[in-house]
Amino acid sequence: MKSWPLESLANFNEWTSAFFYGTDIVMLLLFALWALRVKWNFKFSVSNVFLFVFLLIASLSLIVAENKFLGLFRLVKLVEFTALFLYLKSALGKIFNFSNIFTAIFFSGLFQAFIAITQALSQRSLGLKWLGESVLSTNFNGVAVVATEGGKFLRSYGTFPHPNVFAAWLFISIFAFYFWYLLSPPRNRPSLRRGSEKGHWIALIAYAFLLVGFLFSFSRVAIGLWIVGLAAGPLWVLLKRKKYKLESVFKKRMTNLLAVSSMIVVIFSFFYWPQVESRFNLSTDNPAISERIFYNKIASDTMLSRSILGLGVGQFVWSAFADLKLNENYLYQPVHNIYLLVASENGIIGIAVFLTFIFAVFADYIKKTGLATLRNLYFMIVAVSILSMGLFDHFLWTIQQGQIILWSMLALLVNLADRQQSNYGKLF
Repeated sequence: MKSWPLESLANFNEWTSAFFYGTDIVMLLLFALWALRVKWNFKFSVSNVFLFVFLLIASLSLIVAENKFLGLFRLVKLVEFTALFLYLKSALGKIFNFSNIFTAIFFSGLFQAFIAITQALSQRSLGLKWLGESVLSTNFNGVAVVATEGGKFLRSYGTFPHPNVFAAWLFISIFAFYFWYLLSPPRNRPSLRRGSEKGHWIALIAYAFLLVGFLFSFSRVAIGLWIVGLAAGPLWVLLKRKKYKLESVFKKRMTNLLAVSSMIVVIFSFFYWPQVESRFNLSTDNPAISERIFYNKIASDTMLSRSILGLGVGQFVWSAFADLKLNENYLYQPVHNIYLLVASENGIIGIAVFLTFIFAVFADYIKKTGLATLRNLYFMIVAVSILSMGLFDHFLWTIQQGQIILWSMLALLVNLADRQQSNYGKLF
């Protein structure tokens, strides 16, 4: 990763800087190969139309941007991830095998969980800077910690730039395990039959390890959504039990998952109760809460006062430097709500078009799949959960890894809708 500060080094702020990542090189290579392989013909769809209209509005907002270079950089990133969305929705299931994708996500999550657990136990970074690990210490300003009466406890980052981004990836890894463990064909899963328990228990132990790493993120939103998602699936199936035919093996596996998950949460809470209890503190005295409220108000006021084109693409933090006087440089950051962030930077019409694009993606998915299978249902739960994270954090819109998660998830929904239910058995 390479960065270029757009202001003096003494006042460096990552949100007013341009970054070039290794994943940018990978995406550019994918786009080049795609351009050589594909016969270009624009496929009309409601979601595509609204996406390109939103790009047009974001481009026009550059006119009012105070820092044109920063605005141009953010616009280029938006175009890049739009291209990623278009590429993935056409390539998933063709160039990339779904089974291999879920396997890679799961093992990536296990690797990250190992790093996360080690970080939590040692309360420091592990020197894996070459993998993108942040330099971590409970004494550093801006490092995410859990404050307790006994002192500060470092939240695990893995090799991600923030515990919340790490938690989002582990969230997806956990559900990738659910897809394999619960929904893949029997030949691809460990058997529950007598004499075959070894592979079954290895799978559950790996899941337990993954879950512990996830909990060490202490991400309130991601963990809360995981609990809701874990409960919502069985509850929906129970309410619609005439629609879904449940095999006895599915019921046994779901019971095992709920039992292991409950056991891990109880044991983890017992050993780290001061930290867990601290995360239940949602009062406005908590800086994490008060800062969110503060920036939400600023973004809401900006959306109303600059309703046509907003501040300009990528300008929220740059504007904050001009209008606010905060004690620490790291406090200048985007509003922790991607929808308010889009509205403040691109105006009311911009956010309306963007939300319509998302609505069109989900409406098409529900219409074409009818949520007829458990795979349909659980993909929906994951996608809604990821977008819900955007209500409480900005990483899906501002951080490279978060943007990859957002646009890949939207592309997956469109791809699955286009393939329709008759082809779903070929996904795994």
